[in-house]
Amino acid sequence: MSTRHALIVRGGWEGHDPLGCTELFLPRLERAGFAVSVSEDLSVYEDADLLARTDLVVHSWSGGELSAEQEATLVAAVEAGTGFAGWHGGVIGTNVRNARYLRMVGGRFVWHPEGFQEFTVHVADAPPRDGEITEGIGDFDVETEHYWVLSDALNTVLATSVLAPGEQWAEPVEFPVVWTRRWGAGRVFVCTLGHRVSDLEVPQTATIVERGLVWAARRAPLR
Repeated sequence: MSTRHALIVRGGWEGHDPLGCTELFLPRLERAGFAVSVSEDLSVYEDADLLARTDLVVHSWSGGELSAEQEATLVAAVEAGTGFAGWHGGVIGTNVRNARYLRMVGGRFVWHPEGFQEFTVHVADAPPRDGEITEGIGDFDVETEHYWVLSDALNTVLATSVLAPGEQWAEPVEFPVVWTRRWGAGRVFVCTLGHRVSDLEVPQTATIVERGLVWAARRAPLR
């Protein structure tokens, strides 16, 4: 059996602990059969040959911006079949000037209420596809940043949360928390939870993210 290859790209704003959060999943990927490499420099996205040989990119880089070359090379690799995945601000609170990147991931962080909020993650009962990521997991409660995100109907939403009415809006507002997406031949997985290591250690969240990373990877490794 051929080994699949995963590339973790981490850095940016230290408030999201890109080192600690990615280290949590590195051994899980290895146990799932991936050979894992790590880059702490966005210039890795300029290496088209490397990305073409990579079955999964895990992006954990909050803030910053991709160069035009980095964005074009990364998006082209995903369109050709490289999987792409991440969580929280490391994947949708970043590269906000990179329109092609944002279309690929299918969402952008806009705002969250101040501080950590207690809320319920509602797991979809019967998602139209990709339900294996949340199979056997029911609704669960978390205490973390509650993301207000912009997204589109191309996403398959596997879990949601509801922001209660606030000063500027009179009705509850539902937002996606976990989604999958196809972009060309590539698969994309996003989870909005994961501000800190303890958020990703919540058993339900850890299981969803681990399954999502494996799901997003190229189905068959390149030989």
